[in-house]
Amino acid sequence: MSVKMLEGKFNPATQNVFIRGDFNGWSTTDQMTDANADSIYDVNITNLTVGSTVNFKFYFDNPDTWESDPNRQYAVPSGGGTYTDYFDRDSVVTIPVGKASVTFKCDMRVKMKELQFNPSTQNLFVRGSFNGWASTDRLSDANSDSVYEKTIDSLEIGSTVYFKYFFDNPDTWENDPNRSYIVPSADGEFRDYFDRDSVVTITGNGNILFQVNMSVMTEIGIYDPNIDKLQVRASFNGWSGNDTARSHLNQDFLDPNIWFLDVPFSNTGIGELQYYKYYVVLQNPGIWTDGWERPCSRGGGNREVPFLAQSNQEAPYAYYDDIDPEWVIDTSKHLQAIFNVNMKPAMDAGLQAIPFNPALDTVYWIGEQPSFVRTQGWTDGDQMRVLQLTDPDGDSIYTGTMSIQTPSFNSFVYRYAFVSGTDASWYHEPAGFGSFAYRVRFIGQDTARSFPVNPWNMPVDTWTNADVKKDQETDPYTSYLFVREDNNLVPQAYQLFQNYPNPFNPVTTIRFTVSNQTFVTLKVYNMLGQEITTLVNEELTPGTYRANFSGTSLASGMYFYQLNTSKYIETKKMLLLK
Repeated sequence: MSVKMLEGKFNPATQNVFIRGDFNGWSTTDQMTDANADSIYDVNITNLTVGSTVNFKFYFDNPDTWESDPNRQYAVPSGGGTYTDYFDRDSVVTIPVGKASVTFKCDMRVKMKELQFNPSTQNLFVRGSFNGWASTDRLSDANSDSVYEKTIDSLEIGSTVYFKYFFDNPDTWENDPNRSYIVPSADGEFRDYFDRDSVVTITGNGNILFQVNMSVMTEIGIYDPNIDKLQVRASFNGWSGNDTARSHLNQDFLDPNIWFLDVPFSNTGIGELQYYKYYVVLQNPGIWTDGWERPCSRGGGNREVPFLAQSNQEAPYAYYDDIDPEWVIDTSKHLQAIFNVNMKPAMDAGLQAIPFNPALDTVYWIGEQPSFVRTQGWTDGDQMRVLQLTDPDGDSIYTGTMSIQTPSFNSFVYRYAFVSGTDASWYHEPAGFGSFAYRVRFIGQDTARSFPVNPWNMPVDTWTNADVKKDQETDPYTSYLFVREDNNLVPQAYQLFQNYPNPFNPVTTIRFTVSNQTFVTLKVYNMLGQEITTLVNEELTPGTYRANFSGTSLASGMYFYQLNTSKYIETKKMLLLK
């Protein structure tokens, strides 16, 4: 702690150091001490499993101060070991350039007119990195203009503080993302509306029925409807399970795999999006420690439903994590999935703060769907080393093959990271809480639970520093199988065949032939000529091909499919009957 002491950020007389990690529930049960006064604090952790990897951070109190991300990791050696480092990996003393005060102001007029904030019964706070995200700094409205304010003193000039406004009764945070403010050289001021909302919304009362099906999780053996529970956690209940009536789902006595909750809303903005996710509460969690779902339809991000001020509104019926029963991979299958990522953008100093060095650094695939991670028997975390990718031919496309443990399911929610070969630091693609924070991909299927191509080679991803991952399949059925038939016959002409079966429900096969190497597109349209999906969009060599199309999410009716090359265009009809 010598650097933090020299910087005046840690005082051993008034502050305590702890190690918090997955081995102690990330609690403050393991305090560290400095018996020989050398500024190196230590603690002995016992009963760790040899060969396991522990995740942890150092932390001190008064105020609560965590190390920065990412979490630290340590592989437990045989016979025990020692782990030593500077707090926050910072071995350089930074001399503060001075202190300044910042006045935080929050305009509550909109929330008061919408009847969401009552100044006589509710309190407003600013919670951020400067106060341990605690409710210690209450804002006040001395002149009754509905603009609340609080001055925070002694903030380091040039530092960036992160914060949100928050009020109680009930606990209400602003939506993501966190606010940020760079402390100026002179005293500064930050002012905005609560939740950045300057428009009064018409409000109403009503209910939303939430329903989720756990049958897939039950079938593959990671969820037991007889003892495990389920919650909906959302913006309307503080993203917690503390409000039982608005978070704890009820079990359907006719089908124990279905859980539901009818949630009442009052004085809620009509059309206002309600963000939510389902959350498992396991009787025996084991290695499934993260109960939050990462729904495929949202790229792992939050679900959303607009409030309609109706007494019988229903949120979209869902399977947990959006895992359809058709995607189950049973124990008879031994599938492999090949993941590929183009690391060239990670080498660009203009895009990546710490560029990727292919000569020293190591690339990893990071699983971000806790339910899938559980089926594989992995320990969940942002520094998992379950799949290393390599670049044997030096083209900057890194590749790794995953052997899938069964029973499991056909859904991969993930991102990439690399580990520095210089200081073992981790660098991840960014993530968030909104739509498509992670990638989502699937192994190609021809029918339900059938995966005829093994191993399955995923499309090439591209390393990105953007929050939204564009390299993904937002519709699982776009991954339905497209293959070249295994024969040596070279077709003499282009031809598009009638789909089979026709009519179909829900999957049909479309065959076509290509007589010369050319770029080919195969698209599906509705009766209005609107494109439904693209089944093929690539250069093909001569041969006979087949593509499967699923109408699971479509209404019954007539659809068209069109084959288009530089020398040939043909369109045919097909009928979906449900």
